[in-house]
Amino acid sequence: MNPIATLLQHYRKEMKLTQKVLVEMLSEYDREFRALNVVTLSRWENSMTTPSLQKKKKILHFLLSHHCLRSDECRKIIKSCYNNLYDSLQKIFTDNYQYIIGNLPEQKKEEYRFHVLNQEDSYKTYVEHVVDIEKASNAQGYYTVSHQKLEQWCRYPSSFAMICERKQQHLGHFVMLKIKNSVAEDIAHHRRSELSLQEEDFCSIREKGSYYVHALYGCNPKIAALLNVEAYLYLFEHIDTIDNVMIFSSRTDGLLLTKDYGIQEVARGKDTVYGFEWHGMLSPVEEILFSDTVLKLVF
Repeated sequence: MNPIATLLQHYRKEMKLTQKVLVEMLSEYDREFRALNVVTLSRWENSMTTPSLQKKKKILHFLLSHHCLRSDECRKIIKSCYNNLYDSLQKIFTDNYQYIIGNLPEQKKEEYRFHVLNQEDSYKTYVEHVVDIEKASNAQGYYTVSHQKLEQWCRYPSSFAMICERKQQHLGHFVMLKIKNSVAEDIAHHRRSELSLQEEDFCSIREKGSYYVHALYGCNPKIAALLNVEAYLYLFEHIDTIDNVMIFSSRTDGLLLTKDYGIQEVARGKDTVYGFEWHGMLSPVEEILFSDTVLKLVF
């Protein structure tokens, strides 16, 4: 049974709704469902037919707005879907990721270890590796964040900072920082530096805000894909307190990797000091989690 069918069945039974009532609710929710009838809904629920891509997106938004996706069963279904993104993301990274540093042999998934930095007592060495790699990946002299500053950022409870290693060798990292929406807008439009964040710019774990993708690196496509799947799972788990996801990048591979995954470019230009071409990307989190590409691949 496909995930949309399972989610519809679960929501209807959980809320003790007849198919007729759910059809009426969907019809009132969006004009996309005005022609919907009980026969069609029954076929969706039994996986005899599947909704169109646009209808799948609307169904997920409907279920999200009605708090269905908060239940343990629904979260389990959605998480399973995002785990299925791994193979597709690995191919995307293989084809388009221009700035992977090194090309280490791939190992089995279980041979890698992942550390969530804001849950570790001591991770100075990990953070130093992140800083060194980010300095090497940006225009010379541009990346000025010290490992002490990055460690402070990663320790905020709302931060997502994950490291992948094997036998104490740093293989990849993904760092997202939760900042206020106005700050994310300013960074995306390069009205202020992404490296100028202060304590007052960050959000608490329950405060609505934007996740800024500060750093992403994988020594091979497998690790990059694994880290991205973990980021998807994290965003979904905290979707109730996230408005947007934001990326500021001087790397052309950033555009290649995001254009099909719901992350829209909102500004671009040339840095007057360092001379690099920059791209600001900002999209609502739902557009990323339920992008057309993701829906085609896993829902």
